[in-house]
Amino acid sequence: MELPTVQYRRHRLAYSVAALFGFLAACQGCYWLVSGSVGSFFGWLFLIVGLIACCGCSWTAIRNSLVLELNQEGIMYKKETYGWKSLRSYAIRKEVGESSLFIYLILSFIDGRKPLEIQLDWLDNNESVPEQMEVYAKIFQIPFDGVEKKEV
Repeated sequence: MELPTVQYRRHRLAYSVAALFGFLAACQGCYWLVSGSVGSFFGWLFLIVGLIACCGCSWTAIRNSLVLELNQEGIMYKKETYGWKSLRSYAIRKEVGESSLFIYLILSFIDGRKPLEIQLDWLDNNESVPEQMEVYAKIFQIPFDGVEKKEV
């Protein structure tokens, strides 16, 4: 059975807003250069700095957005791959506060390493992680330790 690769990306709002401001600064610099209303130094400064900020923030948003990936080889988390054969079990932890809910995916390893806690709140479509983990765990025979609730 062929399992699909599932990717979870980080929300990119901050970098997207910074890229938009960079683009607007570049447009303002271009406008000043074309209209001649402000000295050419400021026009060129806004144009160059705005383009650099726009391109840099856009590139960073695209490059750093992939955080978690489930695939045939294992779980890729922040550019580290953890093989399915290295996992002993997994669990879901929900930390409930007065006005917040934090959800973690806990991976326990066979070799006795400290369990890896992956916070899922910052990922797009984080509600599907438990279902997708269940599909992969069933195929690779990894036990589920259950859902743990913790009051914060």
